[in-house]
Amino acid sequence: MKDTCPACLTRDIAPAESRRRGDRTVDGYQCPNCRHTWATVRDLAAYSDIHARRAQRRTRRSAA
Repeated sequence: MKDTCPACLTRDIAPAESRRRGDRTVDGYQCPNCRHTWATVRDLAAYSDIHARRAQRRTRRSAA
């Protein structure tokens, strides 16, 4: 999942490293613009509904 740099607000930065810990994912980022580093922890259950809706849209498009 891409993120925005909290220091300079550069958008769409891909994680430099990702690790999964149980039902959470930890992503480490480094901004290519200002070199600021940060990490995020996301609860995968909170994103399961988003991913399910995206999968359904792909199915509908491919069926058309």
